[in-house]
Amino acid sequence: MLVELKIHAVARIASDANRSMILLKEKGGERILPVLMSTRRASKLSIRAGIPLTSPAAITLPDAFHVMMMMYDIKIVQVQLAGITDGAFFCNVTCEREGVEKRMNYCSAPDALVIATTAQCPIVIEEELLEAQYMHKVGDNSFALHVNSLTRKMLEDALQHAVESESYELASRLRDEIAKRAPDEEL
Repeated sequence: MLVELKIHAVARIASDANRSMILLKEKGGERILPVLMSTRRASKLSIRAGIPLTSPAAITLPDAFHVMMMMYDIKIVQVQLAGITDGAFFCNVTCEREGVEKRMNYCSAPDALVIATTAQCPIVIEEELLEAQYMHKVGDNSFALHVNSLTRKMLEDALQHAVESESYELASRLRDEIAKRAPDEEL
């Protein structure tokens, strides 16, 4: 079963000025899915979604892509968050032209979300993936994120904090997750 999502908010990452988080909320529900991306891409997405920003960002490539799609009568039907690997979501983008649908798999989530917002098409996710990855509320103003949602830097910071607070079981799990990641991982 697919769950439709909408862009809910943009959050800056205090510890990393180059990273932001797009918060996608299920339509008619309460679950929120965090998707990390560069602050530059998040700014572009915010503008398209009508979310106010503190500083403007130049938008060119997605707009050009959208115009090209319109010129060739190609419609973006939907963008589906399809999976997550090493902290990065990927999407499948379904397009339609002359009644024939085609799907592009393994698109980067930041790019696909900008495309979806520009084309004003639905953003969807399988119920099971949303359930596995959404942010769980753990306090009045705090949420727990799934380890797959975190960048390598965030994992390293969490590992350092776990060691300092003598949470060795957590530190071990974080160390294992860091070891799975490529050393130069980028979103």
